[in-house]
Amino acid sequence: MLTQSELLQYSRHIILPEIDLAGQESIKSSHILIIGMGGLGSPAALYLAAAGVGSLTIIDHDTVETSNLQRQVIHDLENISQSKVTSAEQSLSKLSAHLKVHSIQQKASLELLNSLSDKHRFTAVLDCSDNFETRFMLNQWSIDSGIPLISASAVGFTGQLAVFNQSTENACYQCLYSQTDLPEGDCEDQGILSPVVGTMGTLQATEALKLILGLGTMKKSYLLKYDALATEFKRFSITKDPECPICS
Repeated sequence: MLTQSELLQYSRHIILPEIDLAGQESIKSSHILIIGMGGLGSPAALYLAAAGVGSLTIIDHDTVETSNLQRQVIHDLENISQSKVTSAEQSLSKLSAHLKVHSIQQKASLELLNSLSDKHRFTAVLDCSDNFETRFMLNQWSIDSGIPLISASAVGFTGQLAVFNQSTENACYQCLYSQTDLPEGDCEDQGILSPVVGTMGTLQATEALKLILGLGTMKKSYLLKYDALATEFKRFSITKDPECPICS
């Protein structure tokens, strides 16, 4: 049940007929897992907290550096050299008095994720990582645990978003990317326009809320590409690979 203060705080949600009181209560009872408190995880976590998600588990092994502040908006100058999960938890706690944050300063691994899924029931996992090793690992765990995967990435002036593993009929991450044929480059060597990564992280939060509320769910996976220079979004269907070594 929502408290009186929550009814006031989330009133702009509750007046939406697609959400209403029942939907806001579903948001409150949800638990989202976020891997990475960088450029993607920062806006995703902030908006999920602001939206009234009841529990967030955040995982990151890194510490805050000065160069992070250009895009990782959950941190600030006072957090330099602090662990990213501790810094993020401090910011998130200022948005909601009812939010429970479980912060883990550790590199994501199958062992860690399996131990967490034994203790918690996650609504979705957000892949806000910055390397393919972690992305492939998360995809495998998402399939094994039956938890939808919301993945995003950004580099330069472009970003992309996809939702995988909503059901066994959906394509998985490895249906799209082969471990032997990967795109090259990341924001460390190619740079990134800061609002681009913010856009993609915010879209991840939007997709997570849609999953919680059962809104606009797709029977087929899709890839959304964003070109900031052209101010253009393009959407592509992703079909399940019948020969995928992970999900087929």
